[in-house]
Amino acid sequence: MLLDEKRTKRIVQVVAILTSIAFAGTIFVVMGIVFFGGASSPERDQVNELKGLVEREPRNADAWQQLASAHIAAGDTQEAVAAAERSVAIAPDSFRNVSTLVLALQEADDPGGAVDALQEFTNENRTNSEAYLQLGVSAQAIGRTAVARLAFQRYLQLEPDSSRAEFVREQLQALSGTPAEAPAAG
Repeated sequence: MLLDEKRTKRIVQVVAILTSIAFAGTIFVVMGIVFFGGASSPERDQVNELKGLVEREPRNADAWQQLASAHIAAGDTQEAVAAAERSVAIAPDSFRNVSTLVLALQEADDPGGAVDALQEFTNENRTNSEAYLQLGVSAQAIGRTAVARLAFQRYLQLEPDSSRAEFVREQLQALSGTPAEAPAAG
């Protein structure tokens, strides 16, 4: 009996030691993930690859725009805004770059900054109907009704017969407080 008690006590000690080692190992793994970023992900790999590209080609607006998009996908909103701003600084006439900046600002919870970026773009690019449409929708969403109204009106001047013209007309009517369709005279 004494031998069984010693043996049981020894087994309990060994199990306790093994459990402690396993627990400590788990803690080290978790700490490594927290401090060093953990395992690689496709989004993180793309960000790292594009960082290398912009380091090699710092005047490549498309590379900065792609880096901003990759940061958005990875959830790095502040880095996305910085990269998108850089792409717009290099190629201010590119609506694609401005659209990425707008998306990054919206993801960073700065819809006012997004509207400002679109206004800046439309001030220099007065014939880009897509920019006016995006400006109208973005301004309306944050309550800048005067800006939205002007943007929608300009869109209709540029694209009166587009597939989105009816939507824009409805938004203008909603902004002015009139019903979307007047009842037919009876």
